[in-house]
Amino acid sequence: MTATPMSAQDALWLTMDRPNNLMVVDVAVVLAGTLTADDLRSGFAALVQRHPVFGRRAESRGTSWYWVDDPDFDIDRHVAMVALPPGAQMVDVQRYLAVERGRAFDRDHPLWSAVVVGPVIVADGSPGSVVITRFHHAIADGVRLTQVMLGMLDPTSVGEVPMVSRNGTSGGAFVSVDSLRAGAAETLRVASTSTRAVATALARAVTNPLGTLTSLGGVATSGLKAFRHPDRFVDALEVLGIDDHRSVNDMTSVSKLLTSSTERTVWTGKPGLAKAVAWSDPFPLEGVKRVARSHGATVNDVLVAALAGAVKKYLAGRGDDIDEVVWMVPVNLKPFDEELPEDLGNYFALVMLDMPLNGATPAERIAELRSRMLRIKNSDEPVLTFGLQRAISMSPSRMATAVTNFFANKAVGVLTNVPGPRSELSFAGVPVQQVIGFAPCSGDQPLTATIFTYNGSVTVGFASDAGLVPDPQTLVTLVVDEVEQMVAGLA
Repeated sequence: MTATPMSAQDALWLTMDRPNNLMVVDVAVVLAGTLTADDLRSGFAALVQRHPVFGRRAESRGTSWYWVDDPDFDIDRHVAMVALPPGAQMVDVQRYLAVERGRAFDRDHPLWSAVVVGPVIVADGSPGSVVITRFHHAIADGVRLTQVMLGMLDPTSVGEVPMVSRNGTSGGAFVSVDSLRAGAAETLRVASTSTRAVATALARAVTNPLGTLTSLGGVATSGLKAFRHPDRFVDALEVLGIDDHRSVNDMTSVSKLLTSSTERTVWTGKPGLAKAVAWSDPFPLEGVKRVARSHGATVNDVLVAALAGAVKKYLAGRGDDIDEVVWMVPVNLKPFDEELPEDLGNYFALVMLDMPLNGATPAERIAELRSRMLRIKNSDEPVLTFGLQRAISMSPSRMATAVTNFFANKAVGVLTNVPGPRSELSFAGVPVQQVIGFAPCSGDQPLTATIFTYNGSVTVGFASDAGLVPDPQTLVTLVVDEVEQMVAGLA
């Protein structure tokens, strides 16, 4: 029986599981038709062959976790066909997924599932279905899991490759192995604070932020300049054969991590077990591109500005008037176009985005968001936060939980923007109409938001705690209205 050691960072996601916020990534692939049970079964059986982790369960041995072959593995335990009543609408699929988001996996077996839900009336009014996959975050990060799903799809145009596009957030070209070797020694030399020391200092931050700044502020910053792009930093560690690197940070970024927070609002509170999910029909990407060009901004800037406008109106309609909301934004630390490793894993950082809500016009929000996103892109923050995540994962579980909750509770949730395939894909010959996925919430976060572009269209969705944000469809409608107003303003 194969037993593969689980990385400390992957294992952290297992210890973060809570009944009211499960560490599971959910993906919905909307099809213009339906799959057979055999199509579903064969597709995921092939996935288990490519990535054996999908045939393994998580097992704790002492203080370490391992992926261990499930001796009772049965593909039919993980895949299923779910029949909806005649005339079912997309809202019925969303309600089904909302129930699933509150359902924990059986830890005696591999931590994933895939179902075909249908028939359902899709966006163009025709009958279709939805493939819903659920993967525990310990298996891989959201980007890699999205790549896993897209890897099961086929391009409908010759020469197209079904992959996630490069997102410029982590930025930068890659360097040669020789260059990595030359720079890695300097990075490791200046990273004089051990991961355990950093984790201990972060734990003190819960009660003494100023003391933490003092503890972490002495680390030199010259190594950060050598590895401004996170993918270079991670690759350098791998070249030298080092798995548990020393955290590299500077006082400014640590200060931001410690002091950022969202004011109390109508959705502040303790999440419960019930969840809610909503997403939009796909809407044209071309209009968003025209708005972006007119403002000298990116598509991401425009869509996040629309989301900011929606959040502002949602909160104002419930009596809350605040200047900004803090989101955690995932930044990929590996190139999207590389061959996925067999064991997958987590290679990303979460950076804090202070989303401004006080712009009077969409143009003002776009300009301010563009400025803030550029500061993140041109900073060392992704390197820093990845190092801190690794430090936290190496600390004792009780400390890791306290520190993780400390940072998670500073944000309303996770905001993910996935630039997906630009051309149409199909699953077993059935065309894919749209794709949307949701990251988990951690700590007391009530909300996660996703923007997914695919085949010239955009889908926006929210997954929420049903007690704190019972109406995510309202947020979806407000975002779409914001985009439509921006596009109309160009006329």
